[in-house]
Amino acid sequence: MDLEKFRERVQKTFGEDLHRASPASVRDFLDALSQESPSPAPGGRFEIDETAKSYEEVMRTFFARILEQPCDQAIFQLWTVALELSYALIESQDAERLGTLFRGLEEPRGLDGN
Repeated sequence: MDLEKFRERVQKTFGEDLHRASPASVRDFLDALSQESPSPAPGGRFEIDETAKSYEEVMRTFFARILEQPCDQAIFQLWTVALELSYALIESQDAERLGTLFRGLEEPRGLDGN
């Protein structure tokens, strides 16, 4: 997909100013993009040729490879990674905030502990 088509798709999905972006809509968008990527035949296997031993190493390799990509491809990949990481952080913060609201609200137990 070229950059212009990607931009149109993003704006169609989230609005020109991305006002419809939320953790759920971003996840749906990214899942749809990944479904369009080449995949093995049904019942087939993915071959992962990864030698990295840590997430940090994976990210270093990703960013080093991005420098070798044509600009349109690099922007597409960097934008989707940034979107995913940003909304994952928002989702994590929301879950933490909601979790504090419900802490200590366990169901009351009877005298016998049940």
